[in-house]
Amino acid sequence: MNTQQHIDGLFSAYEETAALLDFKEELKSNLDDRIGSLMKKGLTETAAFAKAIEELGNISVLADEISQKKRQEVFEHMYMKVSHYMTPKRVALYVLCGLVLGFGVVAALLSWFYSGDINSPLGTLLVFGTLALAGFLFLGLTQETAANEAMSWKRALWYTAAFAVFLFGLIVFVMTYFYFSAGSDPRRLPEAVATLIPFILPSLALGAFLLLTEKDRSKPWVVAQRNEFRQRELERFANPVQAERFGLVCGALWIAALAAFILLTITVGIKFSWLAFAAAIVAQLLVQANFASGKR
Repeated sequence: MNTQQHIDGLFSAYEETAALLDFKEELKSNLDDRIGSLMKKGLTETAAFAKAIEELGNISVLADEISQKKRQEVFEHMYMKVSHYMTPKRVALYVLCGLVLGFGVVAALLSWFYSGDINSPLGTLLVFGTLALAGFLFLGLTQETAANEAMSWKRALWYTAAFAVFLFGLIVFVMTYFYFSAGSDPRRLPEAVATLIPFILPSLALGAFLLLTEKDRSKPWVVAQRNEFRQRELERFANPVQAERFGLVCGALWIAALAAFILLTITVGIKFSWLAFAAAIVAQLLVQANFASGKR
C-alpha cells in the first residue's frame, strides 16, 4: 500500500499551500512509522496499513484549519489519542483489577475491625493487594500510549514478577515484625530483617537489571521533540561563561541550603529545618527561569 497516494487523496480537494505540504510530509512519516510498528507485532502489510488508516481517522476535515492550528497540535488531536489503544478487553481487565483491589481493602478493614490484630488485614492484602497491583503494572507496561510503544509481554512479565515479589516481601516483613512485637520480643527486628533476604533483595536486583537494560520505547514524534529541546538547551548554554555562571550560582545556592539545614536542625530541630531545602528548590527554579529567559 502506498501511504503517499492515500494522503494525497485525502487532501486532493485542497490548495497545495506550504503549510499543507509540510503537514502531509510529517503525516506520511508518522503513518509509515505506525505501519512499521504494527508489522513488527505480526500484522501483514495490508492489515497494518488498514489499522493505521483506521486510527488516523478522517483528518481531511481539518485541512481548512491548518493555517489556524500548529501542525503538531492537529496531529496530536487526530492521531495520538490514547483512546485508540484502549480496547474493551483491556478496559475490562483494568476494572477487574480494581474490583480485586477494592475487595482486598474492604476485607482487610473488616478483618482488622473484628480481630483487632494487624496481621489479619495484612494477610488479606498480601494476597489481593499484591495480585491487583501486579495486574495494574502489567497492563500499564503492555499498553501502547500516544507517547510510547507497548512493552513486550515477556519483559513486562519480568517487571511484574519483580514488583510482586518486592511487595510480597515488604508485607511479610511488616507481618513478621508485628508477630514478635508482643512483650517487646527481641527477636522481632532480626526475624523481620531476615525476610528481606529471599524477597526484597532478589526483586531489587532484578528490577535494577531490567531498568538498566531498558530500551527507549518513545514514538518518533516524542524523540523529535526531545531532540529539539536538547538542542535549545545546548544553544542556551553554548557560551562557556554563561554555563560556568549558572553552575556557580546553583552550587552556591545548595551549599547555603545545606548550611541553613544544619543550623536550623541544631537551633530549632528537624521539624522546621527541611524548609531550607524547600526554599532552595524554589530558588533553583527561579534561577533556571532567569537563565532560560535570556537575561544576563
